[in-house]
Amino acid sequence: MSVPVTSFLKASLWSRIRKQLPGEKVMAEEKPWALISEVVANGGVGIDHLDVPYINSLGVKVTNTPGVVSNATADIGMALLLASARKVVEGHQVAMDPKITHIPQSLMGVEVSESTLGIIGMGHIGYKIAQRGKGFDMKILYHNRSRRSVEDEQAVGATYCANMDDLLKESDFVMLAVNLTPETTRLIGHRQLSLMKPTATLVNVSRGLVVDQDALVKALQSGTIRAAALDVTYPEPLPRDHPLLGLPNVLITPHVGTHTLATTIKMVQQMVDNAVAAVKGQTAPNEPAVAVGNVGQLAVDLIVSTLNMSRVGHIHTDCLIPMAGNNPYATCKEDAEELHTPAEVYTAAELKLAVLQIRAPIVQTKSKKFRQLLVSWIKASGFSRTVVLSSSHAYQRDDQQLQGTPLRYLATPSLLKVSADALKELGWREMERVSAFPGLTDANTEPRLHIPGGGITKGLYTDSCTEDLSLAVLLLFCSEGDNIPDAFTLVNHLNDWLHLLDNHSPEPNKWKIPPSWNLLFGSGIPPALF
Repeated sequence: MSVPVTSFLKASLWSRIRKQLPGEKVMAEEKPWALISEVVANGGVGIDHLDVPYINSLGVKVTNTPGVVSNATADIGMALLLASARKVVEGHQVAMDPKITHIPQSLMGVEVSESTLGIIGMGHIGYKIAQRGKGFDMKILYHNRSRRSVEDEQAVGATYCANMDDLLKESDFVMLAVNLTPETTRLIGHRQLSLMKPTATLVNVSRGLVVDQDALVKALQSGTIRAAALDVTYPEPLPRDHPLLGLPNVLITPHVGTHTLATTIKMVQQMVDNAVAAVKGQTAPNEPAVAVGNVGQLAVDLIVSTLNMSRVGHIHTDCLIPMAGNNPYATCKEDAEELHTPAEVYTAAELKLAVLQIRAPIVQTKSKKFRQLLVSWIKASGFSRTVVLSSSHAYQRDDQQLQGTPLRYLATPSLLKVSADALKELGWREMERVSAFPGLTDANTEPRLHIPGGGITKGLYTDSCTEDLSLAVLLLFCSEGDNIPDAFTLVNHLNDWLHLLDNHSPEPNKWKIPPSWNLLFGSGIPPALF
C-alpha cells in the first residue's frame, strides 16, 4: 500500500529538490512520480515489489530508506501485540455500545509483562522490538540467520535460538520481522503453527507471504494458537470475503507500520537525498545490495574455490560482452596477476568434473547463437550429464510455485532414463508449467515453461531436449538483495545429488569462499552466517 505525503511535505521537499537539482531535471510538480529518469527512489526498506535487474538494465538506480522506518515498524509491532493481548479493539466496541451494562468475560486478556517474546528476524527492526519488549520485562528469544554479538544480546536480555522450533515452542508471542526472500516465503506454515502454544499469539510486521495464510486460518479456527495480529497480508487488502476477516481472534491493520508523520518526513527526505545523489552522478546514500552476481555463477565460484579446480581453457565468442579481469580464485599475489576471460573451463580430474564459469552478460541478439555453441561443446566433450545452475525471480512465481522449497529442477528425457530414481529420492519439485496469461488463458490451453530472470536457461533446456542430451537444470527462486545465501543453498542442493564434498567433513561451513568475494564485502563473510 502506498503512503500519501501531506501537502506541506510536498511543498517543502519540492523546494529542497529545486535548490539542489538543475532545472531540466525537475518535472512538473503535479507529476512528482515522474521526477527523475536516473533513479527509482523507493520509500521503505523492501524492494521485493520492484524488478531491480530490469530497472538497472535501463541505466536507472534503485534506492531505499533503511533505518528510518525501524522505530515506527517496531512500534506498530508492539501496538498489535498489546492490542491483541488486552483486547483493546473489543474493549472499545463494548465501551461505545449503549446496550452493554457490564464488562463481558470475553474481554479477559492475557498478561504481556514477564511473558516470553520470540522474535524471528533480528535485524534493525527486530532489535528495536526487543528493546521495547525489555521495557515490559519480557523474556526475549530470537532466531536469526546469524547470531548477534554478545553485547547486543546482553543489552536487551535476548537469548539466541539456533533452531526456530525451540523459539516457537517456548514463546507466548511470536513476532515476525524478516525480509521476504525465497527462504522466508511461507516460513510459518502448518508445522510451525502446530509447534506454538495454544495460548500463543502470532504478530506479523514483515510481509504477508512470510505466513501461509490458509494454515493460519485453520490454526485460528481450531484453537491451535490463541490469536494473530497482522499489519501485513497477502494480497493487500484482502478480498472482502477472505476468512481471516471473519475471525474474532484476528486483528489486522492495513500495512501502516511506517505511517507516522515523523517517519514519513525522514523517509521522504532520505528519498530526496538518494535521488539528488544519483542524478549528480554520486553514490546514493542508500542503494540496496542487489544480486552481487548471478546465483549460479556464485555457486560455481564456491565449487571451483573449494575443490581447487584447475583452469584448462576458455570459450572465445562474440556472443558475450568482452571483459577481462584478475584471477578470482587467486590465493597468492602471483596467481592474482593472471588474466581471466568471460567464459572459462575448470576441471577436477579425480571427480571427473568439468565446470564452465560464465561471467559476462550475453549479447541480447546472440542468445540463440550462444546456446547453439554450448550445445555443440557439450556434445563434442562427451559429458555423461550436464547440470545448469540457475535462478528465477521469486516475485513472479505462479501460485502453485509458492509451495514447498524455492528449489526446482528440470531434466531432459535422456537424463531421466538414468537419474529418475535419484531425483525422486532427493524429493525435489520439478519446475511447474504455468498458464501463459493467468486468469485469461483458456482452460484447455497447454501450460508453458516460464523462467523469468533465468537468462538462457529455458532455451538451453529446450535445445538439449531436442538434441537428446542428458541435461538437468537446478533453479532457485530468488528475491533481489544479497544473493550469497542463495548461492550456498543452490550449491548444497547440488552436493546432495552429486556428492562433490565429503559429507563427514568436520568443518561447519564446507564451502570455501573465493578471495575475490572480499572485494564485495571487505574483510570477508563470517562462516556463521551460513
